Amino acid sequence: MKNFILLLSLLFAFQLNANTDPNDFESLKQLEGKWIGTLERTDDTTDSFILEFSISSNGSAILEESNTGGIEMLTIFNYQNDELLLTHYCGLQNKPVSKLTSNENGKLIFKTDDDMSGLSLKKDTYVTSWEIDLLPDEENKILYKYTVSGPDGVSFVASAEMTKI
Repeated sequence: MKNFILLLSLLFAFQLNANTDPNDFESLKQLEGKWIGTLERTDDTTDSFILEFSISSNGSAILEESNTGGIEMLTIFNYQNDELLLTHYCGLQNKPVSKLTSNENGKLIFKTDDDMSGLSLKKDTYVTSWEIDLLPDEENKILYKYTVSGPDGVSFVASAEMTKI
């Protein structure tokens, strides 16, 4: 019985990482460059949105510098221990760490790991998920979306169609 439980645990752990592929990180490297768009939020606000991606640390990190209506932020993507991670240094003055949970047809979805981030929805407001749709059929366009949540639930969802310049 113990062996059976161990086998089930290993299969479950494997399934959790089944969506993580080193090629997902390589796919993100194609974002290198500058992107512009208009960020539209579900709270009916909009802002200009600029993303600039650069590859750093001997190819082991992708830096995303963003400017949302004058607020600058930094996100670092890296592939570590068989996981694609996203660490976001937020204008909300916190640091959510997210893991890639799926990639279907170039749409990468990241979910924030509250324990790794040291954040709790009971007391903190932070970005809880990201979606980056690489739009395989469209050159020089991506869809970028994130969700901000807090103690009162979802604060807003923001999305933008970005064009590479």
